[in-house]
Amino acid sequence: MKKEIELVAMDIDGTILGKNKTLSERTKTVFQKAAEKGIHLVVASGRAVQAVPEEIRRLQGVEYVISSNGSSIFRLSDGQRIYEKDLTSDQIDALLAFYDGYSCPIEVFIQGHPYTSEAYYHEPEKFGADSLAAEYVRTTRCPVADIRQFIQKHKKEIEGVNFIVYDPELKKEMRSHLESFGGLYVTSSVPRYIEISHGDVCKRNALIWLNGFLGIPREHTVAFGDGENDLEMIQYAGIGVAMGNGTDGLKAAADVIARPCDEDGVARLLEEMLEI
Repeated sequence: MKKEIELVAMDIDGTILGKNKTLSERTKTVFQKAAEKGIHLVVASGRAVQAVPEEIRRLQGVEYVISSNGSSIFRLSDGQRIYEKDLTSDQIDALLAFYDGYSCPIEVFIQGHPYTSEAYYHEPEKFGADSLAAEYVRTTRCPVADIRQFIQKHKKEIEGVNFIVYDPELKKEMRSHLESFGGLYVTSSVPRYIEISHGDVCKRNALIWLNGFLGIPREHTVAFGDGENDLEMIQYAGIGVAMGNGTDGLKAAADVIARPCDEDGVARLLEEMLEI
């Protein structure tokens, strides 16, 4: 199944990182071989760029990171943010007014760095995080004493806002209200997150921009993902791939369904597509 491929865009969690949160040797080998063929490897994640594991950012061929669900594109060679679409000050004011009615933790991404309230940083387990997720929070987030005041101070430079909502009924209620605002992109990459960005944001729009920047047609692009926030990117790519562990909606929209992440689904399919 050899295809003419110039760019591979890939989500992280549940796509190239499985339950143990490390890249398999098979995946690293395939990425190296793809890079040697001159193929652009692009990370496309809901994570802030500074929360992307260093072993991924250092991979040969990984030149760009689409981060914060498409709010930003960072060029790794010099750390420059080459594409940006932040929330507006008015949107931040509306989100803070909405947040006053709830007591859940909150996160914000600013220039690639994630910040969160101290209570969540110190005890993420109280808010539904398992041991691996708790370690991720403590090793990637910067704790802030007064997160509301911090957001107000930086409201002209916020890529995205996350509400951490463990109760599924409360999450459903909050998400419904947020979606009624208009002008916002609201998604969820993991069950306890509501992720909010500017309405023009999604991984697809960032990938469209990057394809234009690099002069690569969509037909020569393959994209891999597993979750709701990958849907638009999967629909856009010349070859949209859902992981075997992906959501039903994503699988229905995909051109191809790969083996699950923990079975090296991305690596296996790229070996077939690129004959490597």
